[in-house]
This record gives sequence, structure tokens and C-alpha cells, in this order.
Amino acid sequence: MRSRQIIDLVNEQRSVSVEEMAEAFSVSVETIRRDLKKLDKSGALKRVHGGAVSVQEIDEGQSFSARSRDSLKEKEFLVDKAVNYIKEGMVIGLDASSSSWCLARKIPDINCTIITNSLQNVIALEGKSNIKVICTGGTYSEKYSSFYGPLAIKTLANMSVDVCFFSCVGFDYETGVWDSNEYNYQIKQSFIDISERVILIADKSKFKKKSLLKICESDSVDTVITDL
Repeated sequence: MRSRQIIDLVNEQRSVSVEEMAEAFSVSVETIRRDLKKLDKSGALKRVHGGAVSVQEIDEGQSFSARSRDSLKEKEFLVDKAVNYIKEGMVIGLDASSSSWCLARKIPDINCTIITNSLQNVIALEGKSNIKVICTGGTYSEKYSSFYGPLAIKTLANMSVDVCFFSCVGFDYETGVWDSNEYNYQIKQSFIDISERVILIADKSKFKKKSLLKICESDSVDTVITDL
């Protein structure tokens, strides 16, 4: 009975934390974790860090092709600011967002290392012989033109980055930084975990918004580059 109620709750709210479920059903956090493990195995929902998300909503992100055409003028304005944070000798992390792709195109051909899970970023950096490019590898998503999954995450876990740049679907100083699908948000979390400095590139349309999955709390971001 509780399992059915958990599924209904997750489908209704799209994402629910372990603590919220424990309170809703008056059971312990450990009990909920056991329930989620079984439900994830059966395919009824998807376990994520700290809770669960609906399998009905798990991938609602736009393709890279669509995102690369969206708000291009605003992104170009923002990456003109972002490139000033890049210095010679740095190890730089770039996620698979279209903002990072715009930044990859702007980065000058200086001695640095760039780590990315984005095929489009790799292509954008072709011909810049002074830049060492490392791609995470992993499972390839044609929709997002990027790599994701356990192999990509494991690759990043063994690295250290001076500064990473990423974007999001929604940002709010109170609720945090949000994304719309599990493939992208897990990689973004990995970049944040290994970076000395974390820089979010987000135009004004993304402020005061939430989405399906929380990437991190707002205080995990050191610098926000925006056009507000």
C-alpha cells in the first residue's frame, strides 16, 4: 500500500526528497530508502541523490540543437564576461550546456587543459593546438551531444579542476540550482565536486525558476554570470 502511495506522490510532484516522504508516511528515512530501492529496481520510479523522481518526467530537456539556437545573443554576451576568468595554465571544466559551447568557441588558444563531457565542446576547440582537451567518455546521448553515466562520473571523480563553468534550467538564491534531466544534472554535480571555483552562467530568464532536479544549493556556486 505504501509503495503505491509513494509512486503516486512522486508522479504527482515529479520529484520528492527522502525526508519529505518519511514525514508524509510517518516512517523512518531508512524505511523510505529501502522502499525506493525496490521501486527503482522495478522501474516504477528513479532513485536520485536524496530522493526520487518520476520516470514519466525524467527526461524533459531540450536537445542541444534546440538549445544552441535559443537566446544566442544573450549567451554570447555572458561568455564574453566568462572568458575573463580563464587564465593560462588552468584546468577548466565545461559541462554540456549551450552556454559552455559558446564559451569553448571564445576561449583563446592558450596553454590550458579543458575537461568536458560535450562532443560539441570538443569540436569547438579543434584547431586550438595549445589547449589540451580531455573528454570524459561514457554513454553517448545523441539528443544532448554529450556523454553521461557511471563511466563519465568516475572519470571526473579522479580529476581536479581549477574552475568549472556550467548552466542550468532554473536558479534561485533560496531554492538552489535546477536542471531538467538526470543525464545532465549528475555530470554538473560531479564538476562542482572537483572544482576549486564554480561559475554559473545563467541569463535572466532562468532566475526565480525551479525544475525537476536540484543540481546544488546556491551557496555551492562561487560566481554567477548573468545579464540582470
